[in-house]
Amino acid sequence: MRRSDLFIKLTTAVLFLGILSYIGVYVFRGVRNTFETMPAVSYTIEEAAAVSGYIIRTETVISGGGDMVLPVVDEGVRVGTGQPLAIEYTSAAALETASEIHATRLRITQLEASSGQDSAVMSRQSIVDLSRAVRTDDLQRLDELVLRIETYIFENGGSDESELPHLQSRLASLEARSHGMRTIYAPVSGIFSQFTDGFENVSPQDITRETPPSQLSALFETPMRQQGMGKLITDHTWYYATVMNSADAFRLTIGRSVPVQFRGAYNAVVNMQVEDVSRSENGLSLVLFSSDRHMRDIAPHRHLSADVIFGEVTGIRVPKEAIHLDDDGATHIFIQVGVRAERVPVEILSIVDDSCYIVQCVSTRISGLRPGATIIVRANNLSHGKIVG
Repeated sequence: MRRSDLFIKLTTAVLFLGILSYIGVYVFRGVRNTFETMPAVSYTIEEAAAVSGYIIRTETVISGGGDMVLPVVDEGVRVGTGQPLAIEYTSAAALETASEIHATRLRITQLEASSGQDSAVMSRQSIVDLSRAVRTDDLQRLDELVLRIETYIFENGGSDESELPHLQSRLASLEARSHGMRTIYAPVSGIFSQFTDGFENVSPQDITRETPPSQLSALFETPMRQQGMGKLITDHTWYYATVMNSADAFRLTIGRSVPVQFRGAYNAVVNMQVEDVSRSENGLSLVLFSSDRHMRDIAPHRHLSADVIFGEVTGIRVPKEAIHLDDDGATHIFIQVGVRAERVPVEILSIVDDSCYIVQCVSTRISGLRPGATIIVRANNLSHGKIVG
């Protein structure tokens, strides 16, 4: 019985010493690792609201079209009223004949241009011309440039000028029996685009200050069934309609311009004018932006995501642990000046993430908070003037 009591007492003592040792090590480590600093770094962040919206233009669908329609103008090119836009072929044979005529004309042009020219020189010039056309997005002569590459590089410059009379005779024969095609002309002047989606009927006039935010998606729910070989954008101005949180929307000023960073299929920053901001509906507002730039680039697109940029915030990046709260709700941090801690009142400008803030000093008399200063992230019993380090 006594041995049993002694065993219990010894076991209790061992457990007590173990717990005491654990607490001691924990306290020792806490005291030892309490003081932590980091250098102050200047940081700039954009204030932006992520949105998703629709491109709206004044558009006219070009009637006609089908599988055998070939445009004769490039995407995004401005045309005048009555200008040829495309050739419509009534049969596969007519389309095949037209393709052969096009290829024969290109070959004749290439032979006439290379008459008396050095093959090596023409090879280098062909590469330079194709590279320049791709770099400047000038693809109107793409077929001709590709043919020159094939001739002078892949066929080792093999061009026989004696072939020219035969090709000219062949072209005359093809043109004489070409039939079964119809030219489609521009009904109005505008920028040509081959892309139609059935929402060309939605106009800027459908979006007003009284339009509720919930109505925007409804305008683009059901496309109109209409056949056409493309469309003409008849107004210089295009619009971007989107739904935003009312708190963000009401920060915008009608008539002022703001940068809009488009993302996805069209990636660019466009300065757009704020045309209208609707009333709030369940905390949301419909905002209409406009621009008269980049029409050629925006022509193929309808639905795009973007960031509406309100401005930039620049300050000192500070970890959340370094922020201290006064009894009156004001915030401050401590910086190390020499061997002492200095209290610096700050204002939180923005939240980077859950662990960092952007702050600035609220007092012009205190100049210690600047890039390179030493921010005290954590320390025991920190106070102004206390010796630290």
